[in-house]
Amino acid sequence: MKERIYLDHAATAPLRAEVVAAMTAALRGPAGNASSVHAAGRAARAAVEAARREVAALLGVAGEEIVFTSGGTEGNNLVVRGLARSAAARLGPGARPHVVSSPLEHPSVLGALAVLASEGLDVSYVAVDANGRVTPAALRAALRPETVLVTLAAANHELGNESDVAALAAVARAGGALFHTDAVQSAPWRALEVGAAGVDAETISAHKLGGPQGVGAVFVRRGLDLPPLVVGGHQEYERRAGTENVAGIVGFGTAARLVATERADTAARIGELRDRLAARLLQVPDARVHGDVAARVPGTLNVAFAGAPGPLVAIALDLVGVCVATGAACTSGSLAPSAVLLALGLDDRAAGEALRFSLGRDTTAAEIERVAALVPELVARVRGGASRAGVRPARERIVVAMSGGVDSSTAAALLVEQGYDVVGATLKLYDASGTSAAVGRCCGPRDIADARATAAAFGFPHYVIDESAAFAADVIDEFVAEHRLGRTPNPCVRCNEKLKFGPLLAFADAIGATALATGHYARLLPSASGGPPTLARAAAVDKDQSYFLFGVRPAWLARARFPLGDKTKDEVRAHARRLGVPNADKPESQEICFIPDGDHKAFVEAHGGAGNRGVVVDDASGAVVSAHAGTHRFTIGQRRGLPGGAAERRFVLRIDAATGTVHVGPRERLGRDSVRVSDVRWLSAPPRERLRCAVQIRHHATPAGAWLEPGADGCVDVRLDEPALGVAPGQAAVFYDADNVLGGGWIV
Repeated sequence: MKERIYLDHAATAPLRAEVVAAMTAALRGPAGNASSVHAAGRAARAAVEAARREVAALLGVAGEEIVFTSGGTEGNNLVVRGLARSAAARLGPGARPHVVSSPLEHPSVLGALAVLASEGLDVSYVAVDANGRVTPAALRAALRPETVLVTLAAANHELGNESDVAALAAVARAGGALFHTDAVQSAPWRALEVGAAGVDAETISAHKLGGPQGVGAVFVRRGLDLPPLVVGGHQEYERRAGTENVAGIVGFGTAARLVATERADTAARIGELRDRLAARLLQVPDARVHGDVAARVPGTLNVAFAGAPGPLVAIALDLVGVCVATGAACTSGSLAPSAVLLALGLDDRAAGEALRFSLGRDTTAAEIERVAALVPELVARVRGGASRAGVRPARERIVVAMSGGVDSSTAAALLVEQGYDVVGATLKLYDASGTSAAVGRCCGPRDIADARATAAAFGFPHYVIDESAAFAADVIDEFVAEHRLGRTPNPCVRCNEKLKFGPLLAFADAIGATALATGHYARLLPSASGGPPTLARAAAVDKDQSYFLFGVRPAWLARARFPLGDKTKDEVRAHARRLGVPNADKPESQEICFIPDGDHKAFVEAHGGAGNRGVVVDDASGAVVSAHAGTHRFTIGQRRGLPGGAAERRFVLRIDAATGTVHVGPRERLGRDSVRVSDVRWLSAPPRERLRCAVQIRHHATPAGAWLEPGADGCVDVRLDEPALGVAPGQAAVFYDADNVLGGGWIV
């Protein structure tokens, strides 16, 4: 791999050498708290105040108008929430203060506005045009007599669009409102004399300037009332409590001083490189640029290639040494498409194709030429129209599907040990925010964090791929619909069939990988005829997961690897501990991933899947036992939760979803010796005549001897040697020849 090319300066700029030197000197100097009155404290205070003057000079304001924060996010929250609350208090009781912003703002601003709205303030968003421009006329139309604050960015974090801050601030002030601007993205490129512009508050962040992460500042015009968000100390003019980060602030001041002297020359040079890159990328078929090309900061280029998802192109670039982004770093991993691009009128697909190239002062012409040469080939590969020649990894590359559990983590670690070029990928399938799935449930945020930790420990890249829309349509919606029909679905089988392999193999193709490995306990046996491998049970029968994989296409299985198929769970744990896998002792997840509390009844009801209300009847006599609140609350074979009073235990025997009738009876009436299976998938040639095999109707069920009789309609009639208990429509029936999976389908 060539030396890494960094084109993500809008997320963070590299730390400048001069800043490192200044911070090192501060860290190595005598200890001192800037609030202490002794000599060491006074020295720390002097360093903070010197940096404050340097930051103030960058903005053209007085030092006393600068409040140091931990960065842009805190600064935006402090100013937006603080100024709005302060103004609201002045309006008096009964008034409803109004705040105006735009849908293009940084998530930290939008988040602060959401808090204000939850507190009763009225928040509205001024319309933008197709290029993302907010005009003074549009702002003027959005103002009301009760408008107390306008907050609009000086430059957009994704598009690079520059606002006419002076004109917008003049409109706000004429309407009697305060004006705040988020200048985090504009400060490295443009001088904004906030005093002359009529700005009341401004946010900046050190790490966009080549300073350290974790420190920022807000300008607050002298005389404004700004209550603190953090209390318990008198620091920062009693506007932000907490011991100052002296070394970070020193680094911030150094970066501010350097930017102030170099900004104009750097902007001119980088703007030319940005335009050169744009011209080359627009030569790619069906390429387009987003944003206002006539007014944008010099370093930012937001571009898209139709038919090539932006995240896949960004990952492909990353794997050949080029760092770019698909949106704001603060929304990395978000399920939703870019709110900025949606506000421009793009649909979800088009918004998902965007890439952000952001150049900085260290970007060179040679780097731009290298990137411009790489992108067309990688876009073609992501689109599926390129051969696997060209940009290829030095070692065989394998994508590992990482759920965050010990099994997939160990599979990845074993492949690293064997010398493969491993790339980890986690499918983000649903939004677990605010639920117990955030900790300790399959595919939740904690699991993504665990997968990342494993990747970091073993030094391979890890990416999160958003398949939430497909998961909702193919798994969740079907789960709800099946319960509404009185059936018993298996979402894990559907997820493997429709999501776990297809999207990840497409991802593998996009990044030049040859195979996909998972942590499943199953085996793939080579075919004697040279055809696709045979799916077989794992060596550890108690952990076997081949039941869940019968629906995976043979062509996909031919490119799959199951590194754990010949191992027991204890052996996997032992390998995990030997290799130092971070989550070696993590408990196994048991619940359905998208129902973390296990209450599928409440979930189905919340998603509009409640079945018909009706009665529970005794199957033998037809007598009504009780009323019930919906057929979705029952499954075949269920005993718990049924009304009592009978001499023997009752079980659900069948469900008539149309009438809402649930039939119950004794356990022996559960048995079925014949089953019809539809939507059958064969992993090899389908049989033309009666076939002897074993059939498994639940994951933990014992396979039962049976005869299969293929029907002309594609269904299969299963004749079991012995009656099976609890056979439910909607369950998967999987056919085995000894350990080998022949195929399977769905019980009707």
